[in-house]
Amino acid sequence: MKRFKFPKIKFKKGNLKDFSNYILSILISSVILALILISLPLTERISSSSTYDLLNKSSMYWAKEYVLKLTLQDQTDVAGKIDRTKSILQTRLRNFGVEQSNISSYQEGEDEYIKVNVQTTKEKELIDTLIKSPYIVEILTRKDDVNYEDTENPLIPYLPENYNTTDFNGADFRNVFVTKLKNSAGEYSYFALFKTWPWRTDWKEFLEQYSGQTVGVSIDGFVTPVQISAQDSTFAVSASTSEDRYAQATDLLYNSGNIPLTYSVEKEEEFESDIAEIDYIKLTEGILVAILFIYIYLLLIEKTPKKTLIQSGLSSIITVSGWITYLKITSTPIDIFILALEVIAIVVIIRLITENIESRLNVTVLLLIVAIFGVLFGSGYVKMFTKDLIILLIFSNLSLLITSFYITNVKKSLKL
Repeated sequence: MKRFKFPKIKFKKGNLKDFSNYILSILISSVILALILISLPLTERISSSSTYDLLNKSSMYWAKEYVLKLTLQDQTDVAGKIDRTKSILQTRLRNFGVEQSNISSYQEGEDEYIKVNVQTTKEKELIDTLIKSPYIVEILTRKDDVNYEDTENPLIPYLPENYNTTDFNGADFRNVFVTKLKNSAGEYSYFALFKTWPWRTDWKEFLEQYSGQTVGVSIDGFVTPVQISAQDSTFAVSASTSEDRYAQATDLLYNSGNIPLTYSVEKEEEFESDIAEIDYIKLTEGILVAILFIYIYLLLIEKTPKKTLIQSGLSSIITVSGWITYLKITSTPIDIFILALEVIAIVVIIRLITENIESRLNVTVLLLIVAIFGVLFGSGYVKMFTKDLIILLIFSNLSLLITSFYITNVKKSLKL
């Protein structure tokens, strides 16, 4: 009996490549449609099993005013000390991501005050800590005549009057590195590692002198006992937390600068947040209509080539819908007016890059540099906007490459 043999199917190299490109074009079409569907308003209601709702930050805002009464023990350079205190408080709030803050000072009688106004979505407890705590750090040593093991008075190890002062304070350390280490229970929690300048031999001598002994770190009048390691020169103070957000606040308190004077909270008052409510649906409709009219104008009046309009339009759709889809799926809180500015900015940038495709790299690099400066030196909404713009610039360039491939293959498949 003769064996039946299946005929061998041979693919030409060109045919296989065309087939692969055809399949890839279908996949890209499906992804684009999915991104558009998820990013449009109200599409989250289509499926009961998945939620794609855009998380609006407007309901998360709270506003508060703090009045701080300054303690001026030394009357030299009062204005300079007040300005430095204001600058450090502003640095703390800016680096923590507070959206709006305003700090001013005034005099009432013989007393000096600093007023801090914030409007933010950040955790209230952490903002209270950043503003209310001067975080004045001093290194202390134990007194010989004090019983630190007295069970009838457990507060003895934590009171500064039971310690001797030293010449070391927060200004003597170049950095306090907040990181996770194992604690006495064998679990990981955050510690603050004090790093001094390499030429400060007096700190090294201090650690050697008290090696294996317990000293104290006073922060705003509360002392934390610290045992100096006999094995190495590490000086680690417990941050009393294992949570990242508290560790971030502790890092800012240590490293935003040394406040030159003490203060107390004179008054706190909460206010209604002043955030404009923006209708996401109407805003989306407005942006879509505006973009549509712009492209019609470019096509009919400016006589822009169709290829350029199609490439820039499709790239804009992929970038914007992809960004909104990401925000929805990850449940990232967003200010709607910031999102509107981001959409308008990236549509304009893509249109600019597509018109001058040969200078795409130069334009992108220049915009990235500007955005990075905004992240490093900006605050509040400026920092938020420029941080998102960096992601959008990278995504838009990727979208342009995908669009170029997609248009070429669709034309080839449809023989246009």
